[in-house]
Amino acid sequence: MPYWIRQTLLLVITLCCVVIGMRIYLEITADKRPAGAGPVAGAPERLPEFVLNDMWGEPTSISKWAGKPLLINFWATWCAPCRREMPLLQALHNQQPEGGIRVVGIAIDRLPDVESYITESGISYPILVGQEDAMAVSDLFGLEGLGLPFSVLAAGDGHILTVYVGELVGDQIATMARLSTEYAGGKTDLATVRERLRTL
Repeated sequence: MPYWIRQTLLLVITLCCVVIGMRIYLEITADKRPAGAGPVAGAPERLPEFVLNDMWGEPTSISKWAGKPLLINFWATWCAPCRREMPLLQALHNQQPEGGIRVVGIAIDRLPDVESYITESGISYPILVGQEDAMAVSDLFGLEGLGLPFSVLAAGDGHILTVYVGELVGDQIATMARLSTEYAGGKTDLATVRERLRTL
């Protein structure tokens, strides 16, 4: 058999093995990938108290926004899905009236990297920053391991409406904002809001 035929057959067999191996790996790990996992079943009932530094190094308590509905977004500069959803969160931030939902970002990252990215991207909603301390805060929300991005929707009364792991898209963010407003206005009860948010 000519050399070039042997080499071609060897290449085809190698490619087939790689494709089969990748398919097996994806089937085995499909239920372990955090992106798009949806709402977290073990989320706490109420927003826990925590303190992280802001962009200027000032310790800031989440209670600074007490009484306001919050969409708290955990992210990092190296996380591509995080960067994709941040302009949508900025748009939500820009649209909110005085009593509307407040967006707060929590960067699990180094401050210099966060400062550089925020400057480039024009993000203006509040950002809290940390590494190990921000990871410790993320543990408070019932996740098994860290999957970024993830978002916490909390009502003004402190009840957590949902903890969502994975990238949020426009329709999901709009639904969160609408249901948060309905709950704040007494149009929908807590159980109903949580149930609707489970289908995000």
